[in-house]
Amino acid sequence: MKSRSIWLVACMAVMLLTGSGARSEDGVTDTTIRIGAYGPVTGPAAFLGLGSRAGMELAVKEINEAGGINGRKLEVLFEDDNFSPARALAAVKKLIEQDKIFMIFGLSGSNPTVGTLEYVKDLKIPNYFTVASAPPITHPYNRYLFRGATVESGRYGEVYSEFFTQFLKVKKIAIVSGADENAKNEADHTSRYLEKWYDVKPLMRAQFKVGDKDFTSQLIQVKAADPELIMVTGQTPEASIIIRQARELGLRQPIFVGTASVDNALIANDGYAAEGVIGAWPLPLFPDSNEPDMVKFRDAWLKLNPNPPKGRPNLFDVYAYGDTYVLAEALRRAGRDLTREKLVDTLESMKDYRISGVATPRTFTQRHHIGNNLLRVLVVSAQHWVPFGWEPTRPSELMSEFQQ
Repeated sequence: MKSRSIWLVACMAVMLLTGSGARSEDGVTDTTIRIGAYGPVTGPAAFLGLGSRAGMELAVKEINEAGGINGRKLEVLFEDDNFSPARALAAVKKLIEQDKIFMIFGLSGSNPTVGTLEYVKDLKIPNYFTVASAPPITHPYNRYLFRGATVESGRYGEVYSEFFTQFLKVKKIAIVSGADENAKNEADHTSRYLEKWYDVKPLMRAQFKVGDKDFTSQLIQVKAADPELIMVTGQTPEASIIIRQARELGLRQPIFVGTASVDNALIANDGYAAEGVIGAWPLPLFPDSNEPDMVKFRDAWLKLNPNPPKGRPNLFDVYAYGDTYVLAEALRRAGRDLTREKLVDTLESMKDYRISGVATPRTFTQRHHIGNNLLRVLVVSAQHWVPFGWEPTRPSELMSEFQQ
């Protein structure tokens, strides 16, 4: 009887160990991989989240129709964060604690995203961010945090400062920036590299909030400073008004806008007041390009999103479309026996991967999780964003840090 009891206990222990070993990660079943995503689809930055969600949805549709990933279909649960750090944190907590997702796909701006980092950083759940460029995502290094399409905010400063001083040959620069994390960091790093590399200090800097409608006070300060160049960092709605009001106030200097404002909606909002506006672009092609890869993307996007608002598809549609394919490829390479640790290992081994010419190649390593470092300069000409014909030449100080 005693030996029989010992045998039963041993059998139960083996069963428990076997069951534990066979148990899937949260969010993974025999037929699905559940991903949690969040971004603003309401509020002052809704265009950002609506674009990101639509780009993601198109990619998920294509991936699932092509057979999914190792016999599983992608399932995405999306939460609206209203561009609020508190709402973003609540969304991420819900997705992880209630919905039991496998990983987080961040499709929001820097302000909301930074609001989630303290919560997620020790959970060992992969977080892949497409839009937010805030430094805390990649500094300090965290094994489970990745930045995909968007460029690190420090890189903006490197490229902008070189373009202003070495190509445009200007030294008298005025900066009008949003107070939100992304716009503020973009302006901060530009000021930093202007002074550090070229001994140029901006004449003045004024700030505004997302949702503001009147920028007269900021522009009066700009006019008094009499700059050679006006730099505006912020989202498209605010940048559009700033450009229009600047021209109405008689400011004829060149205007350079940050990446988030390089959008057809800016041209639609401002008309010929937008002519000559210059901006940075982190993708190979602009959404209205007639290159075959972009035409294919745009046709598929319009089929899924008929009668879109002006300016769509935009940067964020393309961003999320490309990054969804990056994640799908990493999930595929991680194999049928999918775990979070295998996904992270696989992402860290990816080099120059992209789905098509609409996306930049993604490269990650065990030393850095910054997937994209490309920035081009575009200019509005005849009511279209076209390449300016300039490329940065100075090596990136930011990336060299990771080679040491």
